[in-house]
Amino acid sequence: MNIKDHIIIKDNFFDGNIYKEIILDISKLKFTNRYKLVPEDAKNLSQKIYFDVPLDNNHFAVKEVLKKLFENYSLDLLNYEHSYFLSTKHKEATPHNDQHSDVNCLIYLKGESFLNSGTAFYDYDEEKNQYTINKHVGFKENRAIIFDSSIFHASLQFNAGAGSRYVMANFFKYKDKK
Repeated sequence: MNIKDHIIIKDNFFDGNIYKEIILDISKLKFTNRYKLVPEDAKNLSQKIYFDVPLDNNHFAVKEVLKKLFENYSLDLLNYEHSYFLSTKHKEATPHNDQHSDVNCLIYLKGESFLNSGTAFYDYDEEKNQYTINKHVGFKENRAIIFDSSIFHASLQFNAGAGSRYVMANFFKYKDKK
């Protein structure tokens, strides 16, 4: 299956025991600023709100994500980059796409179930250099969003009522595009 231009939403992505093990795992880890290697003068406000813990390909949660994507969606993917991710409330949307990968699998782990803590998907008008929201997905624990990495997206945590959230971010390449 190729998910070009698609967005798949799957609630209860992890089985109950695996999900509980992941929540226990994130409670024991130290999250560090995602942009720690960016020179201080290059950092902007949005870069100071993201914290992560990189995961290697042998981590139990990474293996489970690959298994689920293969079994449920026939996605035969290469591991690329994985991390637990903590993001905090911020002032504005930061639309972006992830051209370094082919497929994103973002799994909401822990946080308040709230539409404004979710993810927005955007159309981008190059002539006007303008982003317009065309879809949004609310935050719900253990919900996965699997989508084409070229789709512009951003956290909705700039909206009123949004709080911090933990997610698992997974970036993949298609095996046939090695």
